[in-house]
Amino acid sequence: MKKKFIIVYAVVLFLSLVILRGTFFKQSYELVLEPDSLIYVRVFNEKTGKVMNMELNDYIVGVVSGEMPANYEMEALKAQAVAARTYAVRKIDSLGGNPCKPFADLCTSSRSCQAWKSDEDLIKLWGDNYETYYKKIRNAVFATGYDIILYDGEPIEALYHSNSGGMTEDNENVFSGDIPYLKSVISVGEEKYNDYSAEKVVSADEFVKTINDNVQGAGMDKEKIRESVKIVSRYDSGRVELIKLANAEISGKQFRKLFDIRSANFTIEFRNDEVVISTIGFGHGVGMSQTGANTMAKSGCDYKQILEYYYSGVEIVDNAFASNG
Repeated sequence: MKKKFIIVYAVVLFLSLVILRGTFFKQSYELVLEPDSLIYVRVFNEKTGKVMNMELNDYIVGVVSGEMPANYEMEALKAQAVAARTYAVRKIDSLGGNPCKPFADLCTSSRSCQAWKSDEDLIKLWGDNYETYYKKIRNAVFATGYDIILYDGEPIEALYHSNSGGMTEDNENVFSGDIPYLKSVISVGEEKYNDYSAEKVVSADEFVKTINDNVQGAGMDKEKIRESVKIVSRYDSGRVELIKLANAEISGKQFRKLFDIRSANFTIEFRNDEVVISTIGFGHGVGMSQTGANTMAKSGCDYKQILEYYYSGVEIVDNAFASNG
């Protein structure tokens, strides 16, 4: 009798677990297993001041969560995962990269690495959508295995940004060096996104003071402000190459940093005692546009097609480190 009870109890328990498992994982995204071989990285957490030893793709889940909206298309999220992984690989010591810090491969700061969010951060950010979004992004990351982007057999510098304003920028126009895979391309459909355009309004006094305090030899006079400001040249992308500020000239990139505006594709308008700086796009504009990637994904492109469009002449290598153990 006791033996019969144990058998019945075991069957009931097994069926309960099966039902619970089916309920918990009932999503529109199929679960994807980790690669057979795993790579671990040392990540310095800027908030806690501690080094975390993490599996590479677990780290990438936090990066994609911090860098791209979770409601974007799956193929766009996959493209972001591969770009983020490639960016990270260039810093991982065990893979021949240049570590972020002497004691860690990577860090959680977007200033020197990539934005990264912990589970705690994501619960606050996503609220009731946490489980759905987390599973979606994890699946996007693990569906791409250990794919990375190569050019001439080396991992590329996989730069990306939020919104290009319709055309990405040549690397040499923003950063140093002519990089063959970071060339300007047309990026369609970006005007549909909230981060496409913005305005920043500053007082004329603040505008003049900021320039005179930071631009050597400018000597700007508030009374002559309208005739003192002139955009001298633009790149083909529309971003400002040079701007004249009274007696000095600086790059559009420098002006963007000076006034903390979203993009170097800007116009300036004077309204009464205010200066209005209007921008198109969000970010430096080099490499993959995230809103452009999402638009391409909506049109039916897969993540490899997206990456091969924004990074010229590259190769996507499937599970590049599958043999590592």
